[in-house]
Amino acid sequence: MGQNEFLKIIKTYRRKLNMAVFLKILLFALCVGAGAGILFQMLALFVPLYYVNLYTLMALLLAVLAALVGAFVKRVDMERAALAMDRFGFAERIVTAYENLSREGGMFALQREDAMRELRAHEDRIRIPLLPPVKNILLLFAMLALMTGLAFVPSATKGWATELHQVKQEAKEQTKELEELVDTLEELAQNEALTPEQQAQIQEMIESLESSLSEYQQAASSQQLASASQKLDYKYQNMAEQMSALAQSLQSGATASVASVEAMQEMAQQLQKMSGQQMAQGQNGQNSQGGNGQNGQNGNGQNGQNGNGQNGQGQNGQNGQGQNGQGNGQGSNGDGQGNGQNGQGSNGSGNGGNGRGTGSSDNAHDYVSVPNAIADSENLTGNAQGHENSDFFRAQNGLSWEGEHISHEAVIGSYEQNAYEGISAGKYPSGMEEIIKEYFASFNSR
Repeated sequence: MGQNEFLKIIKTYRRKLNMAVFLKILLFALCVGAGAGILFQMLALFVPLYYVNLYTLMALLLAVLAALVGAFVKRVDMERAALAMDRFGFAERIVTAYENLSREGGMFALQREDAMRELRAHEDRIRIPLLPPVKNILLLFAMLALMTGLAFVPSATKGWATELHQVKQEAKEQTKELEELVDTLEELAQNEALTPEQQAQIQEMIESLESSLSEYQQAASSQQLASASQKLDYKYQNMAEQMSALAQSLQSGATASVASVEAMQEMAQQLQKMSGQQMAQGQNGQNSQGGNGQNGQNGNGQNGQNGNGQNGQGQNGQNGQGQNGQGNGQGSNGDGQGNGQNGQGSNGSGNGGNGRGTGSSDNAHDYVSVPNAIADSENLTGNAQGHENSDFFRAQNGLSWEGEHISHEAVIGSYEQNAYEGISAGKYPSGMEEIIKEYFASFNSR
């Protein structure tokens, strides 16, 4: 056996030793990574972690990387490989021959020849195990199986984590869109052709959008996101109208440039388009809030014109039967017919509940009296001051009932305007905005 063959045999066993060291370190590192993955998966059952599977995979990949680094640090050199080979009965012949491989002389030559001869004769005794112990391998597979099983365990927290992630992604997109819109409005507000009042109007739009921006940043559920989208849709509608009016005002003026007018018009169109997008998003999550009749008043037929009432404006229907049933109410000025849906009056009986009624009485009228407003009528005489304690002045059955006559449509329009302003200001609970919109939309369809 020559020196080259001798070195080749040592290098072969050195590679085996290095592989065994790597597999041993890898097994240990993977057990640590699997343990971390199990902790992540168990934590995801109680804490919303959307990227829990990614965290688990990263733990395993980091374990492999750590094993590679550890194997490189603890790699076996030629001398250590020769010493490991001597442990199989060679009595340090191989390591001594390797150390004196470059030396010449009779004694060193005889020692090398003896080592090579023994290695050639008994090389089969060198057995270097590559794989770690079987029990350690089984432990790793058990931990990996447990980690995988926990990943498929259903949990409400995991669903919450998915919803929260989607909310954050949508809120992030809306935040970016709002920031760009605010920047555009700030540029428009610097237009010298605008009057201070118009600049203040645009500044008010900016502040309103910044309020929506804060709502999106704080949104933590799909309901909050839908509520923010509905409010933003209403803001977009109003802003589109205001921006269109500003464009027309600038177009009629002599100081505004064509570019400024076109910028205002483009902004109005953009807001109108964004309003449609928000309307579609605002419908998400609202279909679950059903089951109750629209415009219902929980059993009291308010504004129902059937029953005991003044001038046909009854609140307590009698003998109302079923949905859209007709009932005969008795009042001071006549009786009416009402379409109440499942409604019960406090002074009457019937199957009933939620809804509005339409009816008539013997006295023709189509007005609503607004309490605490002084009417301008020729039928009222005397001093209107100091009437707060007058029973006759306030009596609803008296000759002169306090109040101003306003048309039914005007009252509804005023209430509708106040309601939409409340939606814009965020005064109502989450989920109620769409119900309020549908409520007032029902008046326009009658």
